[in-house]
Amino acid sequence: MFATIKKALFAGAAYAAVLACLPGCMTPEKARREADETAVALATAVWREQTGLTNAFDIARPADVLSLRIALEAVRQGVTNTVFPRIAGCSLGLSTNRLLRLTLDDALRLGARNNRRYQTLKETVYQRALALDDERYAFDNTFSGFLLGALTGSPEINKDVGEGGVGARRRFENGATLTGNMAIDVTKMIREDWHSFEWTGDLTASVPLLRGSAREVVREHLTQAERNLEYALLTFERYRQTYALSVAKAYYSVLRYAQTRRNSDDNARRLDLNWQRAEMMFKAGRMDRIQVDQARTDLLSARQSIITTQQSYEDALDSFKITLGLAPEAPIALDDAELEKLQARMAALAEHQPDALSEYPREDDAMNIALSERRDLMVVRGDVWDAERAVNVAADALRAELTVEGAGRYAASRRQHRDDVDDDTTTSLKLRWSAPWDRRRERNAYRKALVLLDQSRRTLQENEDTVKNEVRAGYRNLVAARLLYENKVESYKVAKMRVDAIDLFTQSGRSSMRDTLEAARDLLSAQNALCSAVVDWRMSDLGLRTTLGILRVRPDGTWDF
Repeated sequence: MFATIKKALFAGAAYAAVLACLPGCMTPEKARREADETAVALATAVWREQTGLTNAFDIARPADVLSLRIALEAVRQGVTNTVFPRIAGCSLGLSTNRLLRLTLDDALRLGARNNRRYQTLKETVYQRALALDDERYAFDNTFSGFLLGALTGSPEINKDVGEGGVGARRRFENGATLTGNMAIDVTKMIREDWHSFEWTGDLTASVPLLRGSAREVVREHLTQAERNLEYALLTFERYRQTYALSVAKAYYSVLRYAQTRRNSDDNARRLDLNWQRAEMMFKAGRMDRIQVDQARTDLLSARQSIITTQQSYEDALDSFKITLGLAPEAPIALDDAELEKLQARMAALAEHQPDALSEYPREDDAMNIALSERRDLMVVRGDVWDAERAVNVAADALRAELTVEGAGRYAASRRQHRDDVDDDTTTSLKLRWSAPWDRRRERNAYRKALVLLDQSRRTLQENEDTVKNEVRAGYRNLVAARLLYENKVESYKVAKMRVDAIDLFTQSGRSSMRDTLEAARDLLSAQNALCSAVVDWRMSDLGLRTTLGILRVRPDGTWDF
């Protein structure tokens, strides 16, 4: 009876041990929280080193993105008193026609938080950070299997994987591996007598001396994981630059279509007045019918241009919404004042700057800046370094293998109703040698690594030449954009004076209808060309900064100049 009670107590103690371990077990919520903390910490450290920023790398998609989509849908359905979330320092609100009017900075901030590709690249950084944590884990102390192995009643140990009982394993950066295991037979103590026990333990060490002993070879997977995280962040930073440029291009493209529509409206009103004047002059016998028909034809053509321009404007606006990560039906409008501010800025630059390149270094210096600052080029250059390390790893595999292996094992047991303990200790020391005679696969792998190294170097050279070409083209584009702007300004002035003069001549009957219509077409063309020249000059400036890799984008998505 007493023996039965002791067995039950021992069984209860084992069960309590299991329950005591359960609170420390990994749950889905705990796994997600710890993974987020680890990934964010790793990504933040590298990001701060690369950019000099002080804020943390945020992987989570902002909650206000969903709130904005809900608010926009509510506005579209006619819901009044809609409240918009405050996003990254910009206060959003409806205009009088119930449209959410965005400035350029608003659009940049909104896109940085809502663009789908933006979020995908952030998640890539997150995944690379977790992969780095996996590789670091390979060099940490690892423990496994004690409780389960102890309760199985089988204290045997699998020496190859270090499992079956309590297991501890450590891999060092010189290639050495230390493994220790211990197992206790608890069921024997429960079934027979609590004085009875059986346990065993061993300790194994393996130290490579030739092949696989170099630190850079052993750490290769860890090194590559560290590099992959850096590449992911460089790619993300490069995308932030190019995305800011694409948002600005799309934003000004919509404004340009809107301005073209306004110019077309003005032209149509001008032609309508001209046609009405022609009708009156025809009825008064001062103009023939063919000139009246010419005026009517140009008026109809102007109205057709309004229709097509409006369609292009709406298409561009919907595409811009998608660029920001919004639904195309979202009630969004752009601030027309942004175009007026841009026109004033370009006019001031044309007046005070001697040439378009006054703020930029010489072309040769600019090429060197681009080669050192371009994030995408850093990634390609890193591929060469990776290929060089791969060659070293493949060369190490060609060497002979010489490994020292030492092991020690101790087993002890005590049977029922016995006071003495049976124990046994064994030790061994081995020297494993593998001559480099059969290295066909390793030979082929080494040659492939050399080929890949040559390919990566050629790719780097090609990318460097491409960047240099982009810099040269960017300089030419900026110079041409400045000259074209000045030309279009003069063209607009001439066209405006011509229209004013033709109007006076037409009223006095001293000009033909053909002259009037040609002047109107030239003025419309000059207005549209001047608007395009303003936008092209600004985009050429932004494009050159992006090409040089010096477009500094703040964490909220706006640029810093």
